[in-house]
Amino acid sequence: MHRARALLTATLALTLGACSSLNAPGTPDKNIVWSDEFNGSRLDLGKWGYQTGNGFQAGNDFVSGWGNSELEFYTDRTDNVQVKDGHLVIRAQKEKYTGLAGKAQQTFDWTSGRIRTAGKFSRAYGKFEIRAKLPTGKGLWPAIWMLPEEPSPYGTWAASGEIDIMEGWGSKPNKVGQTIHYGGMWPGNVYSSQEVTLPAGATVADWHTYTLEWEPGEIRWLVDGTVTTTKKEWWSASKAAPAGSGDLNAWPAPFDQPFYLLLNLAVGGNFDGNPDAGTPDKAEMLVDYVRVSSLPTEKRSPGARPEVKYPWTPSTTPARTALPDGNLIYNGGFDWDAQDPHIQPDTPALQGVTNSAFWTIYKSDGEAALSNDAGALKADITKPGSVNYAVQVRQDGINIERGKRYEVTFDAWAASPRGAMIKVGGGADRGYAAYSGEKQLSLGTTRSTQTFTFDMTATSDTQARLEFNLGAAGAGPVWIDNVRVKAVGTVDLGGRSPTADGNLLYNGTFSQDLSADEGIAGVPRTAYWRAWSNPATGLTSTVEDGKIHLAVTHVDPANNWHVQLNQPGVPLVEGRSYTLTFKARADTARKVGVVVGENGGGYARYLDKVADVGTGEQTYTYTFAASTTNPAAQLQVLGASGAAGDNYHLYFSDFRLTPTP
Repeated sequence: MHRARALLTATLALTLGACSSLNAPGTPDKNIVWSDEFNGSRLDLGKWGYQTGNGFQAGNDFVSGWGNSELEFYTDRTDNVQVKDGHLVIRAQKEKYTGLAGKAQQTFDWTSGRIRTAGKFSRAYGKFEIRAKLPTGKGLWPAIWMLPEEPSPYGTWAASGEIDIMEGWGSKPNKVGQTIHYGGMWPGNVYSSQEVTLPAGATVADWHTYTLEWEPGEIRWLVDGTVTTTKKEWWSASKAAPAGSGDLNAWPAPFDQPFYLLLNLAVGGNFDGNPDAGTPDKAEMLVDYVRVSSLPTEKRSPGARPEVKYPWTPSTTPARTALPDGNLIYNGGFDWDAQDPHIQPDTPALQGVTNSAFWTIYKSDGEAALSNDAGALKADITKPGSVNYAVQVRQDGINIERGKRYEVTFDAWAASPRGAMIKVGGGADRGYAAYSGEKQLSLGTTRSTQTFTFDMTATSDTQARLEFNLGAAGAGPVWIDNVRVKAVGTVDLGGRSPTADGNLLYNGTFSQDLSADEGIAGVPRTAYWRAWSNPATGLTSTVEDGKIHLAVTHVDPANNWHVQLNQPGVPLVEGRSYTLTFKARADTARKVGVVVGENGGGYARYLDKVADVGTGEQTYTYTFAASTTNPAAQLQVLGASGAAGDNYHLYFSDFRLTPTP
């Protein structure tokens, strides 16, 4: 039950061999150290506690939807959690329910239950066995999972780890997910996941025994006694973006600490999308028992730290050479046939699409029909999905080198105006870093050429990828053609010089137009600045009397990064203190995020504050120290909080960032 992410998994069918040598599922283990058979008439509050609400407090911010855009409000009512007929029953139901979300009352369309053993039982290592029967239906998200008893033994999520024993997609009743989360603190976290297919004819609506066997240096998942997943590689660093092996916590951190159990039934969110017309108004997750046993090997040595590829590890895969004209994209015009000498038997291609070698597609909760339309790739979006990567067309294996400037160009158009998010970034081993930043573009109905440049300041990556993220922006056809990524110069990694008056932020008074840096597309006097919103129609930017005016619509209450005003390319030196000042006001009082941190990689934050912006203009001042030397950090002003669909206006001026005397 993680924060939002793109789940990229392999599928594994259950087989009859590979069984655990321990007790068969359903047979009580003689080494049980804790259990609940749910034989009473009510939940045993000596073993379990309720979690209620629709989110959690993170510093000064309330994170609604539990960080996953979930719809439900968890209650402690017997309507949602009860013990009946020897089973724990967690019921999600569609109803109007008003509850406290942060400091404000809000009405929700779904209720459900979430219980945990935090403060009552936790354990490092052992066998955790749960027999359960789960509901099906789009948007239902049952989960059996674990978190560290001490909130942050190695740092905030996921540096201290998370173990998902089982997660179920309501729309995929024959599959379950098995995952560990680890790495640096969010957003420098990573994960390793397996999507497991149940035997033919079986679904999560049947009774199954889900088991985790956790030993020092090894974690195994079992379904009905069959080993389905084994993990022996992970790491932990008490930073958002560690720079090297010296930042690692001792192996086998983070999975060497006591963890507690959680059981819940979520509704909606980023895992399986939101319910549809076929989702039942009431759905129940039944648990027959929860048993925790010791293992005879749980005191063994974890052995030496395994060889792991970290986000900062240089690529070892040989770089694919650029084409003679410098283009790093192969078959960018969708016109290479099977006879092209670059195409090998293992070259990927889009299934059923002619002349599509080197291109792949990933879909989360979206769908698209792909074809070659007169030499252009046509993606007819039939199901937009809930996130921009719901339909993702991409090319992997691009060699992006540190210290170079790159130009990305392509032709694109759509049947009706729409947005798309394009980026050049890393794969799972790089934490899906966005080397180019996430470029939110508007596509029109006539073919046009889109162009942007970016500087590569991260570690070189021979397996970088260009992504066309076409989800969550409406249905209908989109065309892509003539794709190019080409090095066009070098970058001084020492960072740009400050202005004559010592300001590390350029054009802090919103008075400059420069051909070398257009700034916010179509907005005069915004050189060096960038603006972004999700959806793309959620923000209009203008400059008035030396102030930038951000008119925001379609507020997303689940996060404050749905609207951003950014300036990249800011040089910082490790250990040095800096002072940021600016002026701001709003049409109604708002809480606005203020961040200085990485632009890509793990998105480490050197400054992470919330400004209480009122209706009268005020000056805001923040002092922070840079935890690493970064010649191309970024300033981010993040959109304010509010109710879904809310509109508001923000005004900023006189940005200054200078070394603290």
